[in-house]
Amino acid sequence: MKKEKDWFDSPNIITYLIIGLLILLIILSQSFAIQNHLGASDMLRSIFNHNSEYIFPLIYFILIRMKIGKKYFDHLNLIMTLLYFLLTVASIFTIFQSFHFGTILVFVRNLLFLLYFVYAFLCDTVIGKDLHLANSPMVEVKNNQYFYVIGIVLIIYLIVSLINSSSFDGVVLILLEMMYYFLFARYIYLYKEFCDQKIKDVKKPKKSTKKESVIE
Repeated sequence: MKKEKDWFDSPNIITYLIIGLLILLIILSQSFAIQNHLGASDMLRSIFNHNSEYIFPLIYFILIRMKIGKKYFDHLNLIMTLLYFLLTVASIFTIFQSFHFGTILVFVRNLLFLLYFVYAFLCDTVIGKDLHLANSPMVEVKNNQYFYVIGIVLIIYLIVSLINSSSFDGVVLILLEMMYYFLFARYIYLYKEFCDQKIKDVKKPKKSTKKESVIE
């Protein structure tokens, strides 16, 4: 009898939870902006700056649940890689503008997600092979090591953010954001585990049987 998966080992459940969290993050961040009497221009700036970090992943996760997303899965992964590259570059400039432990942690978080995403989703693609990503130092790190390091960084960032937060609204958004990032890391981990298992199954020698020899 096949053992039923726990929810954190199910890519489908993880994906739907991420979609729900991202929608909630976007709605709450805008509603809090309205409560704080921010103008229309400020809210639009919030959507296209801070919330773009949530909007594009939301589109990504919705699309991969559809046929078109499955068809262009590698293209969507490339777009997500570009997004995290831009977020990483932006976080470098943020460090120069406001140098403190929180901005350093944001940079480390974005850089780790960029490397982890490339490691899991692009290394075995045509683009990854053209760029010789399989020969890069990033593949020396194991899947579970990436996951645990990101988890530690997220916990540290959560503690620092909660200490620095001065409002209830901020605490709610921080907690939701951390839940999203933990689930996102879990999604990457599960995909890499799936790919590694496929490679093991291909390399595993098949037992020869009379039936197989007749087919051959």
